[in-house]
Amino acid sequence: MNELVDKFGDKIAVLGVPSNQFGHQTNENDDEFTNTLKHVRPGGGFEFKGELFACTKVNGAGQQPLFKWMKESIPIPHDTGAGDTKGNGCNDIDALILPRGAFDSTTVTLWSPVARSDIAWNFEKFLVGKDGAIIHRFGRFFPTADIAPFIEKAL
Repeated sequence: MNELVDKFGDKIAVLGVPSNQFGHQTNENDDEFTNTLKHVRPGGGFEFKGELFACTKVNGAGQQPLFKWMKESIPIPHDTGAGDTKGNGCNDIDALILPRGAFDSTTVTLWSPVARSDIAWNFEKFLVGKDGAIIHRFGRFFPTADIAPFIEKAL
């Protein structure tokens, strides 16, 4: 995302919204989250150049209304369409919930109800136009750098 901020500057706003609904990977409090980014994941002194929001629910009955609306606007994300690139036994775009290491079939969702339009995992991205309409929804495997042409077209 930082590459997009560097490329487009103040022509775009990049917003980051962490959620702890994906394998409990974001269980620190909001004050600790930027330190986690900087020192742990991705680490190496990383500093997010966009605007970072508080951790929130993006799926299920307790999801924030913004995410409900965005997912209703585009229920299925656009992805690379490369097939089963992660060895999960199905096409990447069809894998709503991925097995986690040795847990395999014991993987459970951290929200209910589960819907096909749910955000499947970290790093789904939404492109919103100047008028506030959702232009594109990109899946978790869609390379962030490949969003640049979509932004250029929207500008």
